[in-house]
Amino acid sequence: MKKEIVIIGAGAAGIGMGCALHKLGINDFVILEKGVVGESFFNWPKETRLITPSFTTNGFGFPDINAIAPDTSPAYTFAKEHLSGEEYGEYLQMVADHYELPIEENCHVTAIKQTENGYCLNTTLGEMICTYIVMATGEFQNPNKTAIAGAHHGLHYGEVDSFAVQSDTPFVVIGGNESGVDAAINLLEQGNQVELFTTDLGQNAKVPDPSIALSPITKSRLAHAIRSKAPLTIHENKTLRSIDFDGSDYTLSFEDGSKQVVENAPILATGFLNAMHHIQGDALFSFNEDGIPLVNEHDESTIAKNVFLVGPSLRQNTVIFCYIYKFRQRFAVVAELLAKRMGVTCHAEQLEVYKRNQMYLPNAECCDVVCDC
Repeated sequence: MKKEIVIIGAGAAGIGMGCALHKLGINDFVILEKGVVGESFFNWPKETRLITPSFTTNGFGFPDINAIAPDTSPAYTFAKEHLSGEEYGEYLQMVADHYELPIEENCHVTAIKQTENGYCLNTTLGEMICTYIVMATGEFQNPNKTAIAGAHHGLHYGEVDSFAVQSDTPFVVIGGNESGVDAAINLLEQGNQVELFTTDLGQNAKVPDPSIALSPITKSRLAHAIRSKAPLTIHENKTLRSIDFDGSDYTLSFEDGSKQVVENAPILATGFLNAMHHIQGDALFSFNEDGIPLVNEHDESTIAKNVFLVGPSLRQNTVIFCYIYKFRQRFAVVAELLAKRMGVTCHAEQLEVYKRNQMYLPNAECCDVVCDC
C-alpha cells in the first residue's frame, strides 16, 4: 500500500490528527493502529478517570477540554465530567466512525526504513510506502521502568487491570505524581493500608502548570484522604533504586541506603515513555536524557525530514504538551504544513474553525503558565 501520509497510532493524538487532515481537505492518508481505536484507553485500570474535566463549552470559542475535534464533546456524549478509559475509547471510536477516517486496525508497525523518496514501513499487514509520517504512538502502552533494577518484580500502574483488591498487609506505591496518588487513593478506597514513597510529592510543586504539579481533582482527593485520616503514610525524599524478590517478600532498596520489606508487589507509578521505542529500523528521532523525542519548531524530527510528532510526548523547549487540550493545539498546524509541502490547498474555512476554537497554536511563545491568584 502507498499513501502520502501515514499516522501511526489511533489514540487521542492519532484520531485528532486524522480529523484535522480530513477537515482541511487532505485525504491521501491512513491511520495504522496495532490494536483497535482507543486501545490504550481501554487498557486503563477500571477505576482510572480523566483528570481533566469535560464540559460542553462548544460554541463559545473553546471546545470541551478533552475533545480532539472542534465539533465534538465527550461531556455531551456521556453526560459526565470525568470519563473512564473505556468511555473515552468509545468516544474516539465514535469520532473515527463519524468522520469516516481511513484506519487499519490490528496493524502493528514493526520497523521503518528511510528510502530515497520517503519511508518504507514493515507492518503485520504488509509493506507500506509513504512520504510523510506522523508519530502518534502515545505513551501508556510503554511503562517506564528504566531507573529501577529488578523493576520486573513490581507491577507498573500501566499494567494494573483494577485496584479493586484487598490485603491485610500494606500496599506500597512508588511515585508521588498523578498515577502514584491515584493508585494510592484507589487502594485506600478499598479499605487497604498504603505507603507511598516518592522523591517529590506533586502536591507540593509551587507551579500553576498541571503538567508539573498535581491536577486540582487529584489534590482534592488526596486532601480528602488526609482529612479523613485514611491509613496512608507518605515518605518523601525517597528514590527507589532496586527491587529484590525471594519468593515471598519484596525488598525495596532506596538511594539513601534504607530498605523496606513488603509482602505485596510494589506498584510502580514511574511514568511512561513514547511507544515509538518499540519500532525497529532507522532512527527517526533523537531523544533527550528523559527519553523525550526532540523536535524542531514545526514538531518535526530533528534528524528525519517529514517525520512529525503529535501527542503527550511533545515538547517545545520547556513547554509540555502532555494534556489533550494542549497537544490538540498543534494538529491543524502540522496539517497545514503538510498541505503546503504536498501542494494541497487547505479548506480555509475549516482552518478558521480550528483557529476560532483555540485549537491552532502556531508557536509556544505564549505558553508560560502564570496565575496571579
